[in-house]
Amino acid sequence: MASSKTSNRFRRYQLNKTTESVLNSGHPWILNGKLSTAISAFQDGDWMRLVSGSNETLGFGIYSSSGPIGIRIIQRGNEFSLPQLLETIEKALELRKPLRTKTNAYRLLHGENDLIPGVTVDRYGNSWVVQTYSNSLRTFSRLVVRYLYLAASKTKEPIPKQIVWISPQRIGSEKSLPIRFLRGKKEIPYEEKIFLNQVQWKTKIPGQKGGFFLDVRNLRQYILEKPELAKDKDCLHLFSHTGLTSVCLEEAGAKSVFSADGAKEALEEFASHILPEHEILNFEKKNTVLTKGRHHLVRADLFQDWGFLEDRKFSLIVLDPPNLTPNQAAILAGKKAYRSLITKALFHLEPGGDLILLSCSGRILESEFEKIGRETLANKGWKYKDLFKLRPEPDHPIRKEFPEGKYFKVHIYKKCEPLDQNI
Repeated sequence: MASSKTSNRFRRYQLNKTTESVLNSGHPWILNGKLSTAISAFQDGDWMRLVSGSNETLGFGIYSSSGPIGIRIIQRGNEFSLPQLLETIEKALELRKPLRTKTNAYRLLHGENDLIPGVTVDRYGNSWVVQTYSNSLRTFSRLVVRYLYLAASKTKEPIPKQIVWISPQRIGSEKSLPIRFLRGKKEIPYEEKIFLNQVQWKTKIPGQKGGFFLDVRNLRQYILEKPELAKDKDCLHLFSHTGLTSVCLEEAGAKSVFSADGAKEALEEFASHILPEHEILNFEKKNTVLTKGRHHLVRADLFQDWGFLEDRKFSLIVLDPPNLTPNQAAILAGKKAYRSLITKALFHLEPGGDLILLSCSGRILESEFEKIGRETLANKGWKYKDLFKLRPEPDHPIRKEFPEGKYFKVHIYKKCEPLDQNI
């Protein structure tokens, strides 16, 4: 049951037939465009008791006046239950248990996919990084963290020394709020030591995604567990970010790893992992290849000319662009960009090589992403022996009621060959 303080927080809002069907479908969002004019009486961040036309309580949500998502449904049923919230969080932590022996960096709560809409919590070593997708969820996120902390002690999830709350960055009309510590205190940015299997790493807190991209771990794990994918090969990693995947390729025995990204700060952080303490690489100048050991790093705009690669060929290419469909209007341009990037990658792929395509564009379904890959290879005169699709790790669960949550795809095209051997 909810406490009286929590119960009194909810304001009544009557759903229309359209929005009632959304709630009953299991989807966690009601879009602003579907809400009735009665919503004008509500303010950003209001907690709502959602009722039917016959005044039956169907669920509970939080209103957001900014962005396309008007109501995030935080529970269904006729009474808001704090024990149910705790049970939901405990189930999420149980899913993560197998990861603890492999790594100390994983997502504890994956928002809507863990039935905690709009809130993610990531573990990086001794820190939790809390992010909300809207300022309207700030109070809810604090409640979630309080119950996550309680659930951690019950499920033997390591207790953090620091809990960092990061302001929303995804809704342009909202102002970013200062970073706050909900537990502990450190000068920011600070570093956390993390591991993935045998690979040791340091990540800055807060950084991109609060640290680094945790959803790519399924590919990193695959590389480390199947080193033959990279062993003794010249590898190309496009959109390499801070370089953890590139280092996993090195760990797997790659002959060389060529990493390219457009962000100077990301490459500087990458270089700090492979250089002696007082040595630096200068990425001010674009399209200049800098070499250290088996690693070749370059800062370049990968949506423009790839002349910095010259005629180099690689036996393994990893193509991991950022989200190319930030909104509905960008879908056609995003698909076109994927085709262009894949076409450029094929020019640098050795016959018989492997091509790994990643997508974090949630508005492009997995079937559509596969179609883009297959058709681009065929249209450019290439064939492949096998296609493997990596499943999400346990900390990135998916729900059939929420197809938007299945945003991350990894497709591995094995033994790609041009039909015309003169290519």
